[in-house]
Amino acid sequence: MTPTTTGNRFPMLIAIVCTALMAAIGTLVWYDVGAETAAGFALVVAAITLSAISPAAGLAAVMMALPTMQHIHPMPRGEFSLIELAILTSTIGIGLNLLLVSVRSGWKHLLDILTPAQVVVPVVMLVAATALSIFTLADPGHRSESLREVRTVILEPIAFLAVARLVLRRPLYRSWVSVVLMATGAVVAGYGVAQIVLDFGGVQAGDITRATALYSHPNNLAIFLERSLLFTLGVGIMRPRWLPVWLLAAVQMIGLLATFSRGALVGVMVGVAVVLVFVGAWRWLLGLVAAGAVVGLIGLLLFPDRLLDAGGDGTEPTRFAIWRSSIEMIKAHPVFGVGPDQFLYQYTRRFVEPMGWPERYTSHPHNIILDTWLRLGVLGLATLLTLGSGLVWWIQQRTSSIKSDAWAMGAVAALFGGFVHSMVDNGFFLADLATMSWFFIVLLITVPRARTVSPTESPARATAPIQTDDPMTTWPTWQGSGR
Repeated sequence: MTPTTTGNRFPMLIAIVCTALMAAIGTLVWYDVGAETAAGFALVVAAITLSAISPAAGLAAVMMALPTMQHIHPMPRGEFSLIELAILTSTIGIGLNLLLVSVRSGWKHLLDILTPAQVVVPVVMLVAATALSIFTLADPGHRSESLREVRTVILEPIAFLAVARLVLRRPLYRSWVSVVLMATGAVVAGYGVAQIVLDFGGVQAGDITRATALYSHPNNLAIFLERSLLFTLGVGIMRPRWLPVWLLAAVQMIGLLATFSRGALVGVMVGVAVVLVFVGAWRWLLGLVAAGAVVGLIGLLLFPDRLLDAGGDGTEPTRFAIWRSSIEMIKAHPVFGVGPDQFLYQYTRRFVEPMGWPERYTSHPHNIILDTWLRLGVLGLATLLTLGSGLVWWIQQRTSSIKSDAWAMGAVAALFGGFVHSMVDNGFFLADLATMSWFFIVLLITVPRARTVSPTESPARATAPIQTDDPMTTWPTWQGSGR
């Protein structure tokens, strides 16, 4: 039986069931059931087993755990966030699955982890820059904070990247993990809206309440929803008849509006515009500009204080003061920067301006370029440039393949829109943002070979796997033969 026939539905059914069980395990951890030694180890073993049975479920668990990064739970060997546990257990479980597959089918397919160079080289540079930064910290007294960030923001997301690179070669699994991300975004957005409507949470900002959902700050929620919404919109634009996608996008859009994040709205506009330009939908681009103007006008009329708020004493945006201080910090540490998660301790001690005093506890420069330079030095900045230019080259070289894959187009929207927003806020150095960034990149580099697909093609036909030489297309053992 070929990969396009009904026999291929069996591993998909397993993925759905295992994902539901993973969600149940995450719920138990959320309520600290894992604090007991026996229960904690049992939950970890169960999560590893489910990831081994269905690698797609392991990656889906990571998507579901993304918005929980700020909540730490006791486990037998320490305290962890759900996203940490999801990445660690899925990496181990998927590694076991790959081992079983390789014993039967050979090891050659694992070499894909070393491609493409446009991603592998920046990853190697990132690891090197991170290792160097640990030995050149501006304040070694806060080394523990730096090491924690290295673990949660650099190493664990890279582990996720490695296993996702191999698992998401299979079209069915690319679809399932993508759907889980979109659904997670909608659920979190709905929770944020409920906070405002039912008045049981959020952050007060003048006369308005900004939604936070599972995050501690509305900007963190906005950054997450911006990327999940852009991904969903990118998929919807390419497959306009997928009505559930548009429903998920609508819920996420309402949730994003409830955060009152101006930067996120600009990021969404840019990300959608990139997709429309990419596919040559010029009329829709004009409609987008008009819609943006209408939303801006409504916001100005209903919430002028929030829309025009510059922060500080109102004479200029507080961001300007933070950027000036960051530049002064770079002048003091031009080559190696201050190190991972070291910005706060330098900023409040030596570099904060009177204008920036209202945000003296900020932990990052609110600009991806300044942030990368200060955390990882010049080598980190070179890494960012190498990765960005490599991805642009990759997209240009595979335009036809990316255009024929809705998930890849969603990734393009999320990456470009997210980058624009990162010029005025955090863009990578958080566990959820780093993991999402690598996920979108994997969707780009695992895009199936180009084929002729109509934007109005039915979901079943559009997502049908194509024949490849990848042994994971017909995984044995746990997955069913697929033959």
